[in-house]
Formats: sequence, C-alpha cells, structure tokens
Amino acid sequence: MIGALWSRVRNHLYDKGVLSTVRPKEFVISIGNLTWGGTGKTSLTSYLAKFLINEGFKVGILSRGYQRNSRGAVVVSDGQELKSAWQNAGDEPYLLARKIPQAVVVVAESRVEGLPVLSQFQPDVILLDDAFQHRRIERDLNLVLVDSTENILDLHVLPFGKLREPVEGLNRANAIILTHSKNANPETEKAVSGYGVTVYHANYEATKFDYSGKSIAAFCGIASPQHFRRLLIDNGAKLVLFSEFPDHHVYSQAEFREFEQAALTSGAEAIVTTAKDAVKLVSEYFHMPLGIVDVEFVIEEKAQFNSWILEQLA
Repeated sequence: MIGALWSRVRNHLYDKGVLSTVRPKEFVISIGNLTWGGTGKTSLTSYLAKFLINEGFKVGILSRGYQRNSRGAVVVSDGQELKSAWQNAGDEPYLLARKIPQAVVVVAESRVEGLPVLSQFQPDVILLDDAFQHRRIERDLNLVLVDSTENILDLHVLPFGKLREPVEGLNRANAIILTHSKNANPETEKAVSGYGVTVYHANYEATKFDYSGKSIAAFCGIASPQHFRRLLIDNGAKLVLFSEFPDHHVYSQAEFREFEQAALTSGAEAIVTTAKDAVKLVSEYFHMPLGIVDVEFVIEEKAQFNSWILEQLA
C-alpha cells in the first residue's frame, strides 16, 4: 500500500512538472520493466544496439552498473575498446560492451551525471538500460518488458511483492514487449492489451548449444533462474544438477570447487552457465569442461518492430 501510494505520488509530480527533468539532445530510448529484475532488459538493449548500429546510427548505452566496485561515471567502452574491468563496470554493462564493441557504454549511479560523459562521444541514440522508473531523464520512447509467464495482476508493489510500481504505470509505455511468450499466461496477455499501445512478443533462443543429450550441471546468478533452467531442458540437455545464486553474484574459488565436486558426484559431463555469469569466472578454477550458453533475443514481430523503431527515429 505504502509503496504503491508513493509511486503514484512520485509519478504524478513528474507528470505535472513539479519534479525537474533533463532533456538530452540525443534521441533517447528507455528500456525497462515493472518488476524487480528478470525480464530481459539487457537482452533487448543488446538487440536494439546491434540493430541501430547496423542501420548506421552511433549508439550510446547508459546504465547504473549495479553492484560495481566503482563510484561516479565510468566509461566502460568508448566504442572502440574496453576501458574498464567488469568489477568497475558491473557484469551486465561489461557484457554489453564486450558483445557490442561499436557501442559507447557508460555507467553512473546518477544517470543524469553520466549523461555529459556519454554525450562527449556524440552518439545519435542513447539507450537507457533499466530506466522506466528513472524519470529524471526525458526520453522519446519507453519500451517496457513484461515476463508473460507470470500473472501480472497477481503481483504486488514492493515491499510486499516484486512490482516497482503499480501495473497502471504501463500507461507511460510506447510499446510493451511480452517476453517468454511461448509460455504466456493468458491473464497477462489480456491485461497488457488494454493499455492502447502495440504489444510485441519475444523469446530467448540459444545462439549455440552443444549439450543436447548430455548430462550437465548448471549454475547461474540471475534474477529469473527458472528461465535458464527451462532453456537448458528445452534444448535437450539432461540436467543432473542446477544451482541458483543471487542476481549479480560474485563467485569465490571455494564456491567453484564445491560446485564442481557436486557436479562430478552427480555424473555431469560438463558445467554450463550464462554469458552474464561467465564474465566473472576464472576458467582455471575448473577441471571439468566449462560451457557458456548465450542467448539471442528473438522478437516474433521482428520486421514490424524494427520498422516502428526507425519510424520513431525519423
């Protein structure tokens, strides 16, 4: 009740112009969600960055850099080379910078303070990662992801649930992307269709999978580990061990050793993890084969979505 009330008051003050905002000169796309983690914001940010770069735009990505060791604005990549280690960038911004070397990536706990650092590289488009509730920076588009496997109407606002704000916040969206739509909850599909904006559907596909029919042990430190587990099983892996760690978990050598011993005891042929977790691993700590399962963000209405993005930029 308290969290929902505060969110409504805060949004009302922004809507009325009582709380001040900053208007960047660049075209700004916010990628966010309603819940605490786990809907695929980083995957959509990666998809958009690659698409826009391919279309000839210079792209900048601005993120908070959650659980990094540094403070202030940090340049993770200048669009030509990496400028920061993952410890100072945060695992997700570092992963974006490594996967998309042409993108400028900056992290700052105050994204308003990070803007001038990013703007000095003169991007055409700024992608605000995880910024739907961060309203101090004005944006041209709000893209909001919703995990379609959940019934969004059953969720509650923090601290009583995982919602960052009431579902009515979708009124600010310019487009809604239902993720994991192959296993969509019909109540969520029905609920989001009532907000008068285009709804797109997306899923995650492994870009390369070498473990079909093999016994594997998997671990991850992501917000929605159940989706990684389902991906492994759907691709034919025999999952003999699966360990979940907190989101953004920093692993110790002792944890690696303990997990590998459990994997050997379970009869696993290999250990696998996510690309996000892999940036924090030291491969020398493992004696068993270690595999990284990367995923591709696949929008079912890809042509329509891409055309719509370009129309907005025009």
